[in-house]
Amino acid sequence: MKKVLSLVLAAALLLACVPAVLANEMGGYYSNPVTMYVYTDDGGRLNVRSEPRVAKNNLLGRLDYGSTVTVLGVVVVNSDWMLISYSKGPEGIGYVQRRYLSDTKPGPNPKKQQEDAQRKKDLAELNRQLASLRSLTTPLMIAVRAPRVSGWVNFRVGPGVAASLITTMGDGHELKAIGETDKWYQAIDLNTSKTGFISKNYVTVLSTAPVVPVAPEKEAMGTLNVNGEFALQCQLPPSYTMQVINQLGEKLTAFISSSDVEKPILQLSVAYNELYSGVARMNDLTAEQLTQLEETFTGMNEVNITYGATAYGTKLLIAREIGADTDFVDILTVYKGYFIEFVMTPNPRAQSGALTDQQIQMCIDFLSEVDFVEVV
Repeated sequence: MKKVLSLVLAAALLLACVPAVLANEMGGYYSNPVTMYVYTDDGGRLNVRSEPRVAKNNLLGRLDYGSTVTVLGVVVVNSDWMLISYSKGPEGIGYVQRRYLSDTKPGPNPKKQQEDAQRKKDLAELNRQLASLRSLTTPLMIAVRAPRVSGWVNFRVGPGVAASLITTMGDGHELKAIGETDKWYQAIDLNTSKTGFISKNYVTVLSTAPVVPVAPEKEAMGTLNVNGEFALQCQLPPSYTMQVINQLGEKLTAFISSSDVEKPILQLSVAYNELYSGVARMNDLTAEQLTQLEETFTGMNEVNITYGATAYGTKLLIAREIGADTDFVDILTVYKGYFIEFVMTPNPRAQSGALTDQQIQMCIDFLSEVDFVEVV
């Protein structure tokens, strides 16, 4: 009986000691908290955990490279871990691996430097590809040949990985190539009539597409004759010129760019769409049709949709990328069954890869002056 009582008392004493043991394991607290900094070799983020060990279910959050950390102490049972003040943790504490903390503030983030260097390289390559862009004398029908791992290929606004994504396309998706560089095809998505670029590494050439002769193009003062159906007429902004890249049958593509590389560029695409054959202007679209149009933008990108109008009352759909670094604005309207789309992006040679509010407003102001006139 005495042995039983002794065991019970011993167990009770052991349970009473548990909080003390856990507190001791939590850390040897410094008399005063110490300020340290997150320093990871690759510039990545540092995991904060609810206990001093790596486990799937104990991640509390992550700290950015260079972040200031208030260190409360060293974990007694495992000095590879440190106890820090962390508002998201239980009782306002968390644990991080000691080797990722530094007494001195680290220099520039190597990961960001690497990413910036790669972006400059990608922009330089995009600029080189744009400079070599040429129209195909005979258009080609091509089909996506997607990698087995992903099953899809990117379709972009320009011939390079630095260009914004329009959409992704699955294996076998057919397009009509109307231009090329050494590495990219400029092509029309036959399903949406959107013009973009796709890497030659991921397509198969099916056949040539028939060429439809067109009348010589007029470009004076920004006037474009669209297949004899109507003319787009506008005054180009100062220092801007327009170059028609392609006009085949019911498709027209042009670039509007400035001699000042800090100013953004505009890609104009005009394409006939059978779905809107009876639509005189975007103003005539139903609420359902407008919603479907909006979904073509919101399906692949984080965009804010607003509406404007030209000085002549034709409605404009304005899709602006959401975020601090806006790198494209897409403005669309419909006239006589044609989709008329302007995509504004930064010049690849510009120092900044983002559009300013002033540049975006310039684009909207410019398009608000576009007029649609009958061809005589």
